[in-house]
Amino acid sequence: MISFLVRAIEARRGPALRRAQVVLGGLFVFMWLSGGECSRERVESLNAMNEGVVFAAQKRYLDAVERLQQAAALDPTNDQAYWNLAIVHMEMQRFDAARDDLRRAIDISPERAGYHEKLGTVLMELEDFDAAREAFERAIELDPNLFKAYFKLGQILERQDDAQGALQRYTEAVQHGPRFIEGYRSLGRLYADLGYLGEAVQVLQAGLQVAIEGTQDEAELHHLLGTVYQQQRNYDGAVQEFQSALRIDPAMHDTLFSLGWTYSLQNNREEARRYLKRFVDSAAANVPEHYLKAARDRLGELEGP
Repeated sequence: MISFLVRAIEARRGPALRRAQVVLGGLFVFMWLSGGECSRERVESLNAMNEGVVFAAQKRYLDAVERLQQAAALDPTNDQAYWNLAIVHMEMQRFDAARDDLRRAIDISPERAGYHEKLGTVLMELEDFDAAREAFERAIELDPNLFKAYFKLGQILERQDDAQGALQRYTEAVQHGPRFIEGYRSLGRLYADLGYLGEAVQVLQAGLQVAIEGTQDEAELHHLLGTVYQQQRNYDGAVQEFQSALRIDPAMHDTLFSLGWTYSLQNNREEARRYLKRFVDSAAANVPEHYLKAARDRLGELEGP
C-alpha cells in the first residue's frame, strides 16, 4: 500500500509531463509602440502581433496563429512574435511547431532566459529529454532564479533514475522559489521514496508553513505528510494529517483510503470501516481496481468478530 499512499497525489495530478501542466504559466506578450524611430515594418509587425495576442486571449487560436505568423513575416527580427506564436501552439498542443517558434525566438534574442526555459518545457513534452536538459541548464545560466527550470531539471533527472541529482535540483527549486509548493511536494515525495523519512517530514512541514491556508496545495501537503508518518508508524500523526487534508477537500479519494487504512492499523475498526466505505462508495473511474479490492477485502476483515 505504501507505493499508492506516497504517490497518490502525484498520480491524481497526472504525470509530470502532462500537457495540462505544460501551458501553465505561459504568458503572452503585448507591446505598445513607444516614442522613437521604428520602421514601417516594425510598426506593422507589432500591430499584427497585438491583434494576435487579443485573438489568443479570446481562444481564437487559428486567427491568432495567422496574425502572429504575419507579424513574424513583416519583421523577422520580432522575437516576441515568435514567443507569442509558441504559446499559442502550446495551447493548441502543437508542440513541434512551438519548439520551432522558440528556436527562432532564441536565434534572435539568445540571452532571454525565459525562452530557453519554455523551450525546455516543450522538449519535455516531446520526450526529447537530453535537449530539454540542455535548455533548462542554459536558462539557469542566464537567470539563476528561474526556480521552475530547476524543478523541471529535477523531473528529468528523476525520470532518468538519477535520484541524487533530482534531490539537488528539487532543493534548488524551493530555495529559489520558497513559495513553490510543487517543489516541496516533489522533494518530500522523493525523500520518502528513497527512505529518508525524517528529511521528507522536514520538507513537507516547511511547505505547509508557506502554503496558502485552505487551498488544494495545503491539502495535498497534509496528505503526503500523513503518508510519511504512516511509514514511520506514527499513526496518530498520520490520522491528524489525513483529517486536515479532508477538512480542506472532503472528496480526496486517496486520503479517504489512507485514513481508513491507518485506522485499521490502529485497530480502530469503526473509523476504519467508515472511511474505507466512503472510499469505495465514492471511488472515481481512475482509481486502480486493486486498491478498490484491497479496501473491500479490508472491510470484509473488519466486519468479522
